Amino acid sequence: MKLLVDIYKTNDLYSGLGQYSLYFANELLKYCPSSIRPAFLIPPGLHLPRYPEADWIRAGFWQRYIPRFSPKADIWHSLHQFPSHLPHPSSKLILTVHDLNFLIDKTPAKAARYLKKLQENVNMASAVTVISDYTGKVLKEHIDTGSKQVLTIHDGVALEKRPDSEKPGWMPGNPFFFSLSVFKESKNIHTLIPLMEHFPDHALVLAGNNRSSYGERIREMIKASGNKNNIILPGPVNEDEKYWLYRNCRAFLFPSLAEGFGLPVIEAMLAGKQVFLSRSASLPEVGGVIAFYWDSFDASEMAAVLRNGIELRENDPVGSAKVTMEYASRFNWENCIMKFLELYQTILA
Repeated sequence: MKLLVDIYKTNDLYSGLGQYSLYFANELLKYCPSSIRPAFLIPPGLHLPRYPEADWIRAGFWQRYIPRFSPKADIWHSLHQFPSHLPHPSSKLILTVHDLNFLIDKTPAKAARYLKKLQENVNMASAVTVISDYTGKVLKEHIDTGSKQVLTIHDGVALEKRPDSEKPGWMPGNPFFFSLSVFKESKNIHTLIPLMEHFPDHALVLAGNNRSSYGERIREMIKASGNKNNIILPGPVNEDEKYWLYRNCRAFLFPSLAEGFGLPVIEAMLAGKQVFLSRSASLPEVGGVIAFYWDSFDASEMAAVLRNGIELRENDPVGSAKVTMEYASRFNWENCIMKFLELYQTILA
């Protein structure tokens, strides 16, 4: 079998999709049987190891618009619902849908255009996978999937241990909470600013790309906050910084309203940390009974949930961390890849 996986979204490695695509390629090569010859469609600027058991194909301009110029493969797997490049007409397409957050993030007119394009992509596909049951539910509410198979395959998540990682120079010395996200309205980050006034002895690190109008709104809120000196916007963080922040934060805060999965939630759990989430979208599915949830975004009520959760952890810090890590470990890459390998065989059969 010749398999081509479109990992073009690695052109933005600081995004969740970029990280997912990079890990997918590396993990597929670990578990791929000799009966499958994998190839990866990559952006021109990406440098990846030249594994002899795989082909690395630089995406070309014409492949965006003329499918017959795309490489031929038995199966073409697009890791995103809006692929930048189209599969060769002879290939069977598997489309992985991460979310329909555009229904919230975009204007009604733009959302309608996105839905139209997604319907076209689903129509082309031989099978569709979703990264959570929640995403599958939303997909079926807005897209006609007909008799097409829609299979939930949860994201694989790994947190690489970096024992030599050091405290970033921009970090203060007091205890801190951590949040990691792109800065857009649906991430609901602004609710954390008034929350911090209830924790004047703590810092809050809001990591992620904040170069947006929403990021500017957050900066203005911080300036007006009574705890402004303890709220830090480092921008995107590298892997060493991210690992240190996960390992050393007091808790991970993630009040997002629109998630197809919520990869940082599991990363934080793999570090043994308590996570505090909204009860929206896929987050209850991912966080399960281990996470703590905000049912209100009133700062006082959020603070009460956070305090109660921290106090529970203090009763048995070692046992609590162990249970959290064991729960998160079920979202591993081996489970994810094995389900995809089974799907590839099913599609060809």
